Amino acid sequence: MFSAPDASTVDLTRTKLTLRPDLKISAQVYDDETFYHIELPASSEYYRIGYTEYVFLSLLDGCTTFCEALAITARTQGAAAFSQQQALSLYSWLLERGIADFAGDSSGTGDSSKTKKKPDGNVVQKCNPFWIRIPFGSPDDMLKRLQPVLGWLFSPAATVIALGVMVLAALRLGNDWQRFQSTAATVFAPDNWLWLLLAWVVLKFIHEVAPGLTCQRYGGSVRDTGVIFAFFAPLAYVDVTSSWGFSSRRQRIHTAAAGMYVELLLASVAVFAWSHMESQLLSHLLYNVIVMASLSTILFNANPLMRFDGYYILSDLLNMPNLYTRSSEAVQQLLGRLLLGVNNTSPAVTGRHLCTLRIYGIAATFWRLLICATLMIAASVFFHGAGVLLAVAGMVAWFGVPVWKAIQAGLQLIESNPTRLLRAAVVVSLFVAVSGGILFGLPVPFASTAPGTVELHEGCRIRSSVDGFVSAVLVTDGQLVSEGDLLMTLRNDEMSAQMKDLELQIQQETVRRQIAMKEHDAGAARVAQGNLSSLRTQHLETREQVAGLTIYAPSSGRVMARNLHHLADTFVNEGDDLLVVDDGRPRELIVSVAQEDFSLAAKKAGTVVDLRIGTRVRSTGIVQRVTPRASTRLPSPALAAPAGGSLAVVAASTDSDDELRLTEPRFHAIVELPEDMASDESVGERGYIRLGRSDRTLATYLYHQSTEWLRDQIETAQSATRQQL
Repeated sequence: MFSAPDASTVDLTRTKLTLRPDLKISAQVYDDETFYHIELPASSEYYRIGYTEYVFLSLLDGCTTFCEALAITARTQGAAAFSQQQALSLYSWLLERGIADFAGDSSGTGDSSKTKKKPDGNVVQKCNPFWIRIPFGSPDDMLKRLQPVLGWLFSPAATVIALGVMVLAALRLGNDWQRFQSTAATVFAPDNWLWLLLAWVVLKFIHEVAPGLTCQRYGGSVRDTGVIFAFFAPLAYVDVTSSWGFSSRRQRIHTAAAGMYVELLLASVAVFAWSHMESQLLSHLLYNVIVMASLSTILFNANPLMRFDGYYILSDLLNMPNLYTRSSEAVQQLLGRLLLGVNNTSPAVTGRHLCTLRIYGIAATFWRLLICATLMIAASVFFHGAGVLLAVAGMVAWFGVPVWKAIQAGLQLIESNPTRLLRAAVVVSLFVAVSGGILFGLPVPFASTAPGTVELHEGCRIRSSVDGFVSAVLVTDGQLVSEGDLLMTLRNDEMSAQMKDLELQIQQETVRRQIAMKEHDAGAARVAQGNLSSLRTQHLETREQVAGLTIYAPSSGRVMARNLHHLADTFVNEGDDLLVVDDGRPRELIVSVAQEDFSLAAKKAGTVVDLRIGTRVRSTGIVQRVTPRASTRLPSPALAAPAGGSLAVVAASTDSDDELRLTEPRFHAIVELPEDMASDESVGERGYIRLGRSDRTLATYLYHQSTEWLRDQIETAQSATRQQL
């Protein structure tokens, strides 16, 4: 039996190649330049080569040697012909990709079972618990039956009308944004997950039908369809890779964008229906459709770093078939050049797009690592001990094969070229040393800040000292008052009755004591005297409370309180804010200091710090004091992330008076603002102070930020799990 030579051990210039018989080659024009599109039907792989490469490729008939093909190409192409080294690179690439075989090699029959493919660890990857793929077969027949019914949606006229509908829906949603935003809390309610799942499944089914219909519209075929369970969430998929054979780039982009187009159209129709819907149940269902059809499309399908619709659109816009594979090769070549000093460039990653390929490859690699880490963290949180096992299995499935290949390559280098391996070790060591020096030797390159809100001086606030009903409000917002002016009266009938009852008891005990003294009953007199003292103490306390029902201005100033007239006949609790009398004293900036910045803030006590109010005022202030104890109490609702602030918060426990609390304890500080800000700055406006540069290293800062983010994500996930239960 004939044995094919090993490409790594033979002189390729003396060999003959033959192209696979099932190979499909079609011409395509990009920017007035002709390229040739290569399709491997058995493996659904696609490549693009230039005209010179095509001329060389067409000569590989099993009878023409490498040197003969190179000579003919040089004679016909002239100055456009490539060198022998470039031809060898193309020759090797054809063998590596299975596009061509050595003449006489029986594996070049085009049988898909014998297709030469580089081992990619598919067996291990199929066992990945975070990415389970279940194929259903070709849906071509079903799509052909749907073509007369739904195919018109993808015509140019229908597309223009649909885009107009989307614009009108966006304007409509903008007008009803407050209502739409107020409904957001119901989406993540425990009883809403079933509707979300149902909307997700239906929308994803429609999303995948659309590219299939569009592909057939332009003469393509759908090879396969099925479901992918990404972290147990169902995602439909459809294989429309035959669209890469379309001569028109517009047709290929239209096919890739069809799913997003249909989902956004459905979301637009749902917006109009939702805006006129009176039924709460139907409005709720339409809201789910709007959220799932718009957010999922934008966040997932349009992301070019994942191999979804956005990836294929970007690939065609850049004129780069197999963008992910070619960018990975570009990154590998870059690492090979930097680490091993190998300068081996294959035709798949040469040309003016090489820089783009490297940038995309690096970005896609980091994105994949981020997604993998997020899924593994989510598994460990949701499934606890079992989740750890799932995370380990996912790591093996994703990184096991590449790590094993790297180990094998290292072992081969030890035997074949240990100098290159030594170079790689030196380069990696230098990189680690420089990175470690930067991370652990340099301080944080920016100053620490603490957010806060502008508040009036504590003495300006008037709070209720007792419980009671507001019987009369004698001032209005903005009114000037003098010290001692009557502002408001409260009513507490129970307290007034208690004081009268105490006065009556005092009178009774006084008479009882006088009678005991007249009768010379010393024991009864002592008992009456003791009761009398206790009653007088209670009466004094009650009288002070009753006096609190009448509220006077503590100083001269201007009343600041909105909707004062609404307080009439309402019940207020002890400690509730009633109004503010602005006496002109400087405002205060109440700031929240992180635990790691407490030492910096403590050193600033009594000193001047730089501050900024809003986005327009820069000034200085004096740090009055820093509380020595940390607390999860939110200083002001304006600082919470949901309100546009910078502090992470979670819902408080049911037994707490506050609706929100901080995710981690923080210290509070009070900064006195300059007097010239007394009338310029509004109460409640956000600001921050600069605490100066921290002594922490960059590594410490990154570690703290990442662990804080991770802790917030875990706490949020656990909170959502508890709500579902």
